[in-house]
Amino acid sequence: MKFLQGDTFLTRALNRLIECVLLSALWLVTSLPVVTIGAATTARYDVVFHLIKDDDKGILSAYFSSFKNNFKRSTLAFIIMLALGAFLAVDLWSAAQWKTGYQFLFVVVILGVGYFYLMMLSHIFAGIAFFDGSVTAVLKKVFSLAIRNGIYTVFVMVMFMLPFAMFFKTISTNMFGGFVMVYLLFGNSAIVYLNSLHLEKLFSSYDKG
Repeated sequence: MKFLQGDTFLTRALNRLIECVLLSALWLVTSLPVVTIGAATTARYDVVFHLIKDDDKGILSAYFSSFKNNFKRSTLAFIIMLALGAFLAVDLWSAAQWKTGYQFLFVVVILGVGYFYLMMLSHIFAGIAFFDGSVTAVLKKVFSLAIRNGIYTVFVMVMFMLPFAMFFKTISTNMFGGFVMVYLLFGNSAIVYLNSLHLEKLFSSYDKG
């Protein structure tokens, strides 16, 4: 959807900014029940994939269509990832409390598993937006693609974790309010857009072998 006419760098940048603001608002409102975060995140990726391909489908109609069509798969994925994340967090906390000679080894193993968990968490909802099929099938595809994608996968993971790092860095400073406002206004959707520029190409390569 083009909000401003013309094809200059300025109009393209302003269009992307407006789109990010709108998508951030939609994501925030539809994520309020918490359990719908997965469906909202998938819908946002779906819309951004359309924008990248210059699809003229309206943002509102595309968002809510994807939200409805992918609700079951996205919610199931959200519950699975939430449960796995809680399990890993408890394991890491428990390992940190153990006073044994093998404590360091346990922590390293859990952190290693956590790396793959974060890899899946940062890719799964984009994968559901792009691929048809069950959550298990999408997980397999996304895992295979992410594993062989090297440094680009790390980039997606870093961008995914950046807001959390900034949150903890600024929480005790006077910058915290400004950071939260910028993030909720357009920053979260801007990150999704930057990641999608890579993920759309990555996922498109799946059928090409």
